Amino acid sequence: MALSKEKALELLQSMEGYHQRLKELHWSADRHARHILTDEIDDGVLDFEDDLAEAVMGKLGEKFGSGDLKTMLPNAKELSGMLDEMEEDVNKFIDSIGNEHGYGGIYNVTDDFLTKIYKWKYLETLS
Repeated sequence: MALSKEKALELLQSMEGYHQRLKELHWSADRHARHILTDEIDDGVLDFEDDLAEAVMGKLGEKFGSGDLKTMLPNAKELSGMLDEMEEDVNKFIDSIGNEHGYGGIYNVTDDFLTKIYKWKYLETLS
């Protein structure tokens, strides 16, 4: 298992899709709590994207280029299913890099984001 620009880019492309879908859910929310929650999740997704991209570029010494990021939309069009897909994508990335020596920071950033997904899944049941 090894970290690669391609593995990270795949997750980043998914995160861009979640960002887009979250905006759709935010604008179409029929409850205030859901409107606020989708904004919170979107902020978290954007922060994670930036943290992950910069950590990967620092570790690999390679930049992501203009045009590298191609948005991959999630299949789900509702929040609960989208969070399930997000969890699956993040776990797939974690499994692909493992917790090997040298990737600890990237693993930790990703694992911390997974913890946020669990929180959002709970909050989604309340909204």
